[in-house]
Amino acid sequence: MRRDGEGRTYTQRMAYVDIDSAAVWYEDTGGEGPVVVLMHGAAGSSECWVEQLPALKAAGWRCITYDLRGFGKTKPAPSADAAGSMAGDLEQLQEALGLPPFFLVAQAYGGFGALEFALDNPDAMRALVVSTSFGGLTDPEFTALRAQYVPPEIALLPVEERELGATYLRSNPEGVARFLAMEAGSYRADGARQALRQPLTLSRLEGMRVPALLIAADEDVLAPPPVMRALAKRMPGSRFEVIESAGHCAYWEQPEVWNRLVIDFLWEYI
Repeated sequence: MRRDGEGRTYTQRMAYVDIDSAAVWYEDTGGEGPVVVLMHGAAGSSECWVEQLPALKAAGWRCITYDLRGFGKTKPAPSADAAGSMAGDLEQLQEALGLPPFFLVAQAYGGFGALEFALDNPDAMRALVVSTSFGGLTDPEFTALRAQYVPPEIALLPVEERELGATYLRSNPEGVARFLAMEAGSYRADGARQALRQPLTLSRLEGMRVPALLIAADEDVLAPPPVMRALAKRMPGSRFEVIESAGHCAYWEQPEVWNRLVIDFLWEYI
């Protein structure tokens, strides 16, 4: 069981579930509240939500977190050909755990699979939050837009400069150290990254039927606000917010602001 900083238990169940020959690690806070599933990014695992789970549970939510393939405790399938897709894994996780239509919150790389899941399974969920993610879109129009704001040399920066904003790097060295320790322990060399089932494009996003909140951060160098705004404009009825003084991992850098945006939005769709 996990405990918060005051020693209160907030995770009731931690276990593996078999999905297409992979052993997917998940954690469940339990409770009778509405269900929210959280999908981490490429610089983390289910361990990244240390500031979110206590807040969400205190607000009445039952939280499900899990390690995507290639991350954390999830054990890959014996064959790389059986890597599957993030959306497919989430479909099977929902079935295996018997989850009702749920709320989905995703960060960065997790947003790729979350968008595809929402497009393919609108009746399986109630609302979507995508934070600091360019969604994995590949169409030329969007790729050209992103190239204006994300030059290739960004990929050469140290992980902390890619993932965390300049304000946090200057002001919170202890938090940076905790983040780097979490990130270093999250990636699995034996796990293949998962592809999307179909290419995601701006035109495909126009078919979104799920209420969505997109959260950007003004110091994000990987999915800066103009890039995320382009996604929001194509998603009917979506909402767009920008967190100030935060980078790509705004949920880690500004948890109180981030949590409040997410919780307030989700409660609208109970």
